[in-house]
Amino acid sequence: MHRRSTTTFKDGLEEPGRGWTFIKTAVANSDTMFKFRYLTPFPLLALKHIEDVLRDLVSEMDASVVKAPVKLLSYRIVQSSEYPVIATINEQGQSRDVHCKYLIGADGGSSTVRSLGNFSFPGTASPHKWIRLDAIVITDMPSSRRGSAAIESEKYGNVLWTPTDNGPATDGPGSAIMAVAKEALHPFTLEFVTLDWWTVYEIGQRVAETFQSGPVFLAGDAAHTHSSGAAQGLNTGIHDAVNLGWKLAGVLNGLYHEDILETYTAERRASAQRVIDLDRDIAALISGHVPAHFNAPPDADANEYLERVFSTNAAFMVGLGVTYDANLINRPGVELSGHRAPNGPVFRPGRVLPQSLRSLISYTGRFYALVFGGALEPTADSVHLNEVCATKFRALCEHLAVTSPLPCEFLTLLAGSGCLQPTEALGAQPLGRTVYDHSGAVFGAYGVATSVGAVILLRPDGIVSFKTRLDGGQELSDYFAPLVHHQVGKRLEIPLGAVDAPAGGDIDVESEQAAPVAA
Repeated sequence: MHRRSTTTFKDGLEEPGRGWTFIKTAVANSDTMFKFRYLTPFPLLALKHIEDVLRDLVSEMDASVVKAPVKLLSYRIVQSSEYPVIATINEQGQSRDVHCKYLIGADGGSSTVRSLGNFSFPGTASPHKWIRLDAIVITDMPSSRRGSAAIESEKYGNVLWTPTDNGPATDGPGSAIMAVAKEALHPFTLEFVTLDWWTVYEIGQRVAETFQSGPVFLAGDAAHTHSSGAAQGLNTGIHDAVNLGWKLAGVLNGLYHEDILETYTAERRASAQRVIDLDRDIAALISGHVPAHFNAPPDADANEYLERVFSTNAAFMVGLGVTYDANLINRPGVELSGHRAPNGPVFRPGRVLPQSLRSLISYTGRFYALVFGGALEPTADSVHLNEVCATKFRALCEHLAVTSPLPCEFLTLLAGSGCLQPTEALGAQPLGRTVYDHSGAVFGAYGVATSVGAVILLRPDGIVSFKTRLDGGQELSDYFAPLVHHQVGKRLEIPLGAVDAPAGGDIDVESEQAAPVAA
């Protein structure tokens, strides 16, 4: 078994650092602790098999979910009803009505939901045509079984070679397709054992003017279509699903006002439009044409410009650089607001090996308040939180003890080491679990001074949304006021003051006492 790799060839010679190597660079330069070298050497899984996995997971969660093949025939909206959407479906030859609160069109580029709802779907088609084929072949191209390869062809642009995951599909004859493929792979030889499937398609980019009309939403290819050149289809669709999913779940559970759903189109359409704009350039460059707005010289190499586009947009293309503008959720003027929450190594009490901060955050549809408690200072026999931060932390606890419970979970971070008992260092019960930032790197990544601390709020999808002072309990409550529909859970009960804790021992953060939070 070989490690996953990607190679670029031009005129039969390898071009180091070109083409799809940008993925390695983007992941290596990110704060993820799941590095590229640990990924599977067989990275390509056909969509059919991905869908099978997702269907199995959905069935495990809810066996009553209606399964394909079910065809949507029509739907109508009855505003006065608790279930305003009445969808008529055909299931195994029988028509019936389904009453629902919301309808989500995640039904692909030829979306029936989009068509029935008269969603405007403007866009453009390019003059380029692409060929895609699945085949069993014999070739003298180096490393042809080790991973993906890009062949820079003067005539055909950028030819992508990818060993796939499973058995063949079937389709009709394609002698002309095989001839084109052989020419495109030059100077390497290519002989076909079987041509299992092929298609020729035009490249176009479209995005719906809105992703929501009343209780009806669009997501994935139903909302935006583009080429496969930047491999953004599934990435963008899953971002849609996650963004809408936590908001819709909160509304259905009576937690959030429906106004929060309006941020779905605002956030995801802007991101999809960036994908579309980027795809226009990438599709043209892969096809061997440099777009006019690049102002390139007549003899410019499209592949060199493709490499620049890949490198410049690498973080966005691998899904780690998606950002959202200020809105009801993302407060303006807040550092990192709308950006993916930084990651970094932290230590649980009594542990000698670090773990990822992100691994401690449960993505279960709830906000997370990261309480940056500040720096620990040595005392005669132990360590304690510096007095400025300790005073602010107690003020935060006092506010949370008497206010309406907040719809978030807490995680307390302390800068430094040398303390096994968080309650001893804080002089109060910690908010949620406690971890230690030995080097202060996580504090730095979030722009928090260890001398004063802060509270930073993460959305359920891991995006930073709000930041306030360590003693900014009222500001935290004010943040949730326009979002939360009604009070949730029981009032927080946080004992204040010094806490006598047993000395020594290996304290497991899972079993240590912590202040209860709203359920």
